[in-house]
Amino acid sequence: MSKNKITIKDVAREAGVSTATVSYVVNNRTDVKISPETRQKVLQIINLLDYSPNQAAQALAAKRNSTIAIYIPPTDSILLNAENMFTLKEFIKYFNSLKYDVILLNDSSCEKCDKADAIICYNTCKESFYNLGNKNFIPLLALDCIINDPLFFQINSNLDTLHAKASEKFVDDDYTFVTLNSSNLDNILFYQEHFSSVEIVDSINDLEKYKNKNILVSDYVLYKSLREQNNILYIPKLSTPKLEVLNNCLKSVIARNPLDQHNVLV
Repeated sequence: MSKNKITIKDVAREAGVSTATVSYVVNNRTDVKISPETRQKVLQIINLLDYSPNQAAQALAAKRNSTIAIYIPPTDSILLNAENMFTLKEFIKYFNSLKYDVILLNDSSCEKCDKADAIICYNTCKESFYNLGNKNFIPLLALDCIINDPLFFQINSNLDTLHAKASEKFVDDDYTFVTLNSSNLDNILFYQEHFSSVEIVDSINDLEKYKNKNILVSDYVLYKSLREQNNILYIPKLSTPKLEVLNNCLKSVIARNPLDQHNVLV
């Protein structure tokens, strides 16, 4: 179905409602009783099909600056907060260079994000990811978090590549993959499936036990904290190739192109 020929009838058929109901939702009619579930379903179909009610709306959308939102979950960890700030700085620098406007979402500002073309969820648990999706009818992408839903792009590090580079550096010596904790528990399971030795850092006090060890890290904060007393291999979690892949995925979802492969490893 070509998005240029999508009509209100197409939206109604996909949502399983009448064309009148679609019209009421599009025009935000409050004098007509429509259940929240039906309204949400119609808005999701409108977003999925990229339906624009009229040419004026299409023209407005075409002239709108590309704006992306990034959601980073809150944490009480000093180390993780520092890592998140580093990640955010790198993220903004990269996307600003591509003329994107970037806004930051938190739990108090994500009720409805109507200023962005897409939301990137970084290191986010599934519950928060879907909660954002239920409140915002714009595309979502998962960065450095495992959602395993074919409707959404998820972009993660290729741990096979990390394993190969670590084997090349440490040869036959044992090493430990040391990582900050994650609100996405599947991330931790993913690490444990790929490395025989994984250690999770929750606090600054945890750093004391690492000395004169072979260590693989992908968090910048851990690299800066542990590099002087250890034989360390640092492979950045937020690399330029990963940002380039993220940008390609971003352009794809904004254009409403179908996903050929939702699980992308870089």
